[in-house]
Parts: sequence; structure tokens; C-alpha cells
Amino acid sequence: MRPYALDRGKSKEMIDIRPGTDADKPQVLARIEEVFGAQPAQQAERLWDWQWNRDPRLTMPGYRGVVAEWRGQIIGNLSTIPAGLHIGGEPFQAWWFVDVFVHWGLTRRALRDYKRAKSPGATDLSRGLAAALFDHPAAGPIQLGKHIADPMMAILERIRFEAQPDTGSLHRRVSVRSPLGRALGTGVGDLVGAVADLALPRIPRPVLPVETHAGPFDARFDHLWESVKASYPAICRRDATVLDWRYRQHPDNDYSVLTLDSADGLRGYCVIKVFDRDRRRRGKIVDLLAAPADTEALQALLAGALGALRRQRVERAEIFACGPGLGRILADLGFTPRLTKTQRPRPLMVRHLPESARGLYVTQGDGDGG
Repeated sequence: MRPYALDRGKSKEMIDIRPGTDADKPQVLARIEEVFGAQPAQQAERLWDWQWNRDPRLTMPGYRGVVAEWRGQIIGNLSTIPAGLHIGGEPFQAWWFVDVFVHWGLTRRALRDYKRAKSPGATDLSRGLAAALFDHPAAGPIQLGKHIADPMMAILERIRFEAQPDTGSLHRRVSVRSPLGRALGTGVGDLVGAVADLALPRIPRPVLPVETHAGPFDARFDHLWESVKASYPAICRRDATVLDWRYRQHPDNDYSVLTLDSADGLRGYCVIKVFDRDRRRRGKIVDLLAAPADTEALQALLAGALGALRRQRVERAEIFACGPGLGRILADLGFTPRLTKTQRPRPLMVRHLPESARGLYVTQGDGDGG
């Protein structure tokens, strides 16, 4: 694909907005470290092959994104991963945006040269460098994003991304056994914590038999996907191949799968994750799928997930929710909105999403979440 609105043979002072390639990997990782820190850069490097070469939704392996280049240096980046979007059961091209950054130190220098040069045909930066990355044809046509920091949210609102109603991160307390165990010792802490947990929002027993699924995702998951995908206005691909790549082949490999069977086959599933961060035990309900109107199955799977997280001494659980129906179920289970440090919600943000896809269903595991 040719560079966007710029001939690369022009002045070296120009800022080139172009599709990224695997050759950009060293600089992309270096800029991630400079902007976000060493740990995010190490994580990006560790996931690189899994994300850019093994994703079954890619039409061909290799890094996918848009970069801003000046004097041979990457100064901005917008990584994109395929969404596997289905609208009314049919596939549509769409991309999740991830690893978005602008290196302000390099960008300030580049913009000074850019303004001095005033070359004809230069990239339009009137709305800022980040907007130019999102506006590049390689970043489209349909763009999706979630878990967005406040500064980037301001940029997205300015370039006409839309917040989807009834979407966002929710969380709830699960157990106090872990912090009490650290303070009192595991034995005493577990005894005292078991009593203290009774004061937290109740976790009901599943009304249906929820079981743990070990091993790869099998043909039952394909059948479930085929049977429910057209029931949602829009949903991201969830067949066995994608699920196996996403949760079994992930380098972390720390996901657990719960299933709900019926006489007709798999009725639904849920994926959970437990991890320790800053001396706190956290949990996520990463994925959840059943027929959208099957409230009984969704309630059972969520109750089963919370029970499993409590047994693993998780302090707080998080989920990304879409839709008023699921929101009501989660509210009944004690979930409340998880806000940013400035007390803003973090909804699903979309651009160029067709009207027929309103009501798009996504979970924590869609995009690069989870």
C-alpha cells in the first residue's frame, strides 16, 4: 500500500504516515518502552509472534498497523488486530486498535521541521498526529477500541468516535481471604476471611450444572458459535480455532474455561483468569457466550465464574459488559461500574460502525484485553 498523502522521496523533514511492517518491530518496541515503560515493552515483545503471526483471523502473518516516521525514526504508532466482526451472522472487515502512542519528544521536533518545510502534498496534521494515524486507510474501515485512557479518549471524541451505550468495565469484591491471609497467615486468614466474605455481595449457587473444561476447544464450541452468531446484531468471531489460539495458545496460558451443557450440546461457556498484581490477587471474567436471550444460562455461568474466583481467593473481579440485559444480570450479582481515576466510564468506542451493528457484543477478551 502506498504511503498516505505523502511521497516518501520528498524532503526528509516530512512526516510519513504509512502501514507498519515487521521491520518496524525494534523501533516500535523501543518507543513503547520510552512512552509506557519497560514492562509494557517486554510484554509486547513476548506476545509479538503469537499476536502477529499465529492469529487465525489474519489473512497473512505479519505486523499490522500504521506508523508515523520522521528522519527514519518511528514517532507514532497505531497497532491494529483483526476483529473477526460478524454483523447479522455475516463477516465484515473491522479492526481493534491497540498499542497507540505518540512520542511527544520526537514529535515536537518533527512538527517544528514539518512547519518550517511547508512542503506541498504533505500529510494533513491539522487534527494532530494521532488523528492522522487513525485516518490512514490501513486503519479502517471499521475501528473498535476499549479500555481507553482519558487522554486518548479526548482524541477519539474529537475525531468522531462514538461511545456505545450500555457498555463498559464493571467490577465487584469477591473475597477478603487473600489480604487477611497476608496479614494473619494463610490458615487463620482463611478462617477469618470465610466469615468476612459473608458480608460481601452474595454469590449464588449456579442453578444449572457448570463444569470445568480442560483441553482444547472442540467441535461443540464451533456448533455453539454457528448457532448463536446471527442472534446478536454484531459479534466478534468465537469459533474453536480462534478460542484455542486466544486462550490455550496464549503465552501466559493462565485461563480457565467453564461450560454449561444441555441435551442439544454446549449451551454456553465462560473464560476466567486469575493473576497477582501489586500484591493483590485479581480476577477477570474474560469471555462469556450463550444465546443472548438465554438469561438462565448467563446467570449460571456468571455465578459459576464468581464461585471459582472466590475459591481461588480473588479479591476483586472485573468484566467488560455490553447490553442492558447483561448489565442487569451483573448488577444483580453486585457488579458496579469501574471508572477511571478521573471518575469517567470506559465504554466501547467505535467509528464507521454500520447502523445494523448497533448493539455489538464484545467481552474483555476481544481486542487485546484479558
